[in-house]
Amino acid sequence: MAPTTLGSRSTGTVVPTPTRSGLEGRLLDCDAHLYMEPEVMAEIVGDAGGGFVLDFLRGYAGSEQDLQARTRNRDDVWGVKGISALGALDPAERLAAMDMTGIRAQLLFPNTALMELRGESQAARDACRRYNDYAIDWTRRAAGRARVVCQINMFDADWAIAELERVLKMGARGVLMGCAQPPAGVSPANSLWDPFWARLEEAGVPALLHIGSGGVMTTEASDPMLPPRGFANAESLRRGFEGRPGGEEAIGPYYVLICHMAPEVWLMTMVMGGVFERFPKLAFGVIECGASWVGPMCERMDAHADLMAKVGFTYSMKPSEFVRRNVRVTPYWSEDLIKMVDRYGAAEVYVFNSDFPHIEGSRDPIAKFRKWTDRMDPAYEPKFYVENAGLLFPGLQ
Repeated sequence: MAPTTLGSRSTGTVVPTPTRSGLEGRLLDCDAHLYMEPEVMAEIVGDAGGGFVLDFLRGYAGSEQDLQARTRNRDDVWGVKGISALGALDPAERLAAMDMTGIRAQLLFPNTALMELRGESQAARDACRRYNDYAIDWTRRAAGRARVVCQINMFDADWAIAELERVLKMGARGVLMGCAQPPAGVSPANSLWDPFWARLEEAGVPALLHIGSGGVMTTEASDPMLPPRGFANAESLRRGFEGRPGGEEAIGPYYVLICHMAPEVWLMTMVMGGVFERFPKLAFGVIECGASWVGPMCERMDAHADLMAKVGFTYSMKPSEFVRRNVRVTPYWSEDLIKMVDRYGAAEVYVFNSDFPHIEGSRDPIAKFRKWTDRMDPAYEPKFYVENAGLLFPGLQ
């Protein structure tokens, strides 16, 4: 197939935006999304309630705008967003969309079931199990290429470990956690959680945090948020994408800037608490929270580790080296990837992501990231689009 012009829209008959290294068909996409039909979501969340997301989808799915968008989703794969997108709901159609856009495999995160599954209630735990069954079945029907992550409710360690064991035996390919509060009231680095990390390491399945894992602004106090959502209580900080596909999200000028903080706190406790020292093959991903925070975090941790060494508290590696070995993070296409790599190193950490089919991913995420990678060492392009992400895609055939 002949390459297209850089930045053109993918269609049912046009090959994807090319890379300099000829990576089309090999791309590993570390952030994509799964939608559910409103009635399916309602059945899964049950008494936990679907909140504003379910309300939005019930109003949008089947609307004239939705139906019109679906008629052109094969001719404008990147351009049609939300539940109307090609493969938003159906595994076979998702594989078609991936083939059209040059993606070999994707991690899919639940667009429609996050806060409902992580609450401190039996209803939330029951919903979590139903969602995990759905996720594993969907992944199986997508031939393991579109990997819908499971979610583990972390309020009770015994329940979490048991549910983890259950989904791993069923074939889970990734595990998503909430991070707004300490799991079971303690640090993720507490030995209480060592069996959890040990089982993930043994199975070779990545542990993941995603935007929203630390809470979302559009929910209420029953869904904790870090930092507390009161800091966003200003009209100018709560703008969303009203009336647009994907508009169930409220991503304004405040939230994007702070959404990494809860995952960063969680990750720092794991690094400094020795989790990656005890479990050297544990894979960890922080997804759709940007990446410009990673370098400064590593710099701070390394400096503190040097200080601690003076009083006899040492690590086998620098904290930044644990991050480089065990952690992968998705930058936004708007972030300066060149500056992040040049200033802080850790080039292994950054991985390609499309955010498909969310509107923030743009009409051509490959071209958006090529604006950075085209100006970098050519050897970095296959690392960014394919090789770095291998840590989060174990067993990919």
